[in-house]
Amino acid sequence: MDVSESIPLANSKPAARSWRLWVDGCGGFLILSGDRWTIGGAGPAGNSDVQVHSDLPRIAGTLSRRDDGYFWEIADATRPAELVLSGRPLSIPGSASLIFRHPSPLSHSAVLTLKPPHRFDGHVDGVILAAETLLMGSAADCHINVAHLGSEKVVMTRRGDRWMGKVVGETELSELTVGQRMEVGTVEMTLEKA
Repeated sequence: MDVSESIPLANSKPAARSWRLWVDGCGGFLILSGDRWTIGGAGPAGNSDVQVHSDLPRIAGTLSRRDDGYFWEIADATRPAELVLSGRPLSIPGSASLIFRHPSPLSHSAVLTLKPPHRFDGHVDGVILAAETLLMGSAADCHINVAHLGSEKVVMTRRGDRWMGKVVGETELSELTVGQRMEVGTVEMTLEKA
């Protein structure tokens, strides 16, 4: 039996909540919580969770996190949801190439990036599908690549609607105040509601 057929897509989990994270020297990221997100074209009538400036329909499909995997289902629903592999593009209609990455087996969070010339709405460089933690650093297992960190890593964790951050190896978490520029280790960032 196909794994994607054994787990229904419909669920009663809350809708995604979103933030924008601006990391100095690195870029901007849309952070989405939840376990199910719609992906579609950007525009005045666009209402998908992840909006792409391209030839995508308003709702191209749904990406969902179930157990230890991510599944993609095209909006026309003529075929079952497919397991998404890290480093591979989603099979979306149109010319955009949306790359999925699940960089760390220690976190259920994943990252979506686009190949140029397409871009995400909101002037962000990537979309983070946030679970319990995010990792920033220069290593391949990080959700946000901050090249100037060297061997230092910063972890962000969510507690309800609050985000906390610390340098890996330290014990004290600092709350990231929405709308205020913060410094965690040598990383300067601003978190805002999207």
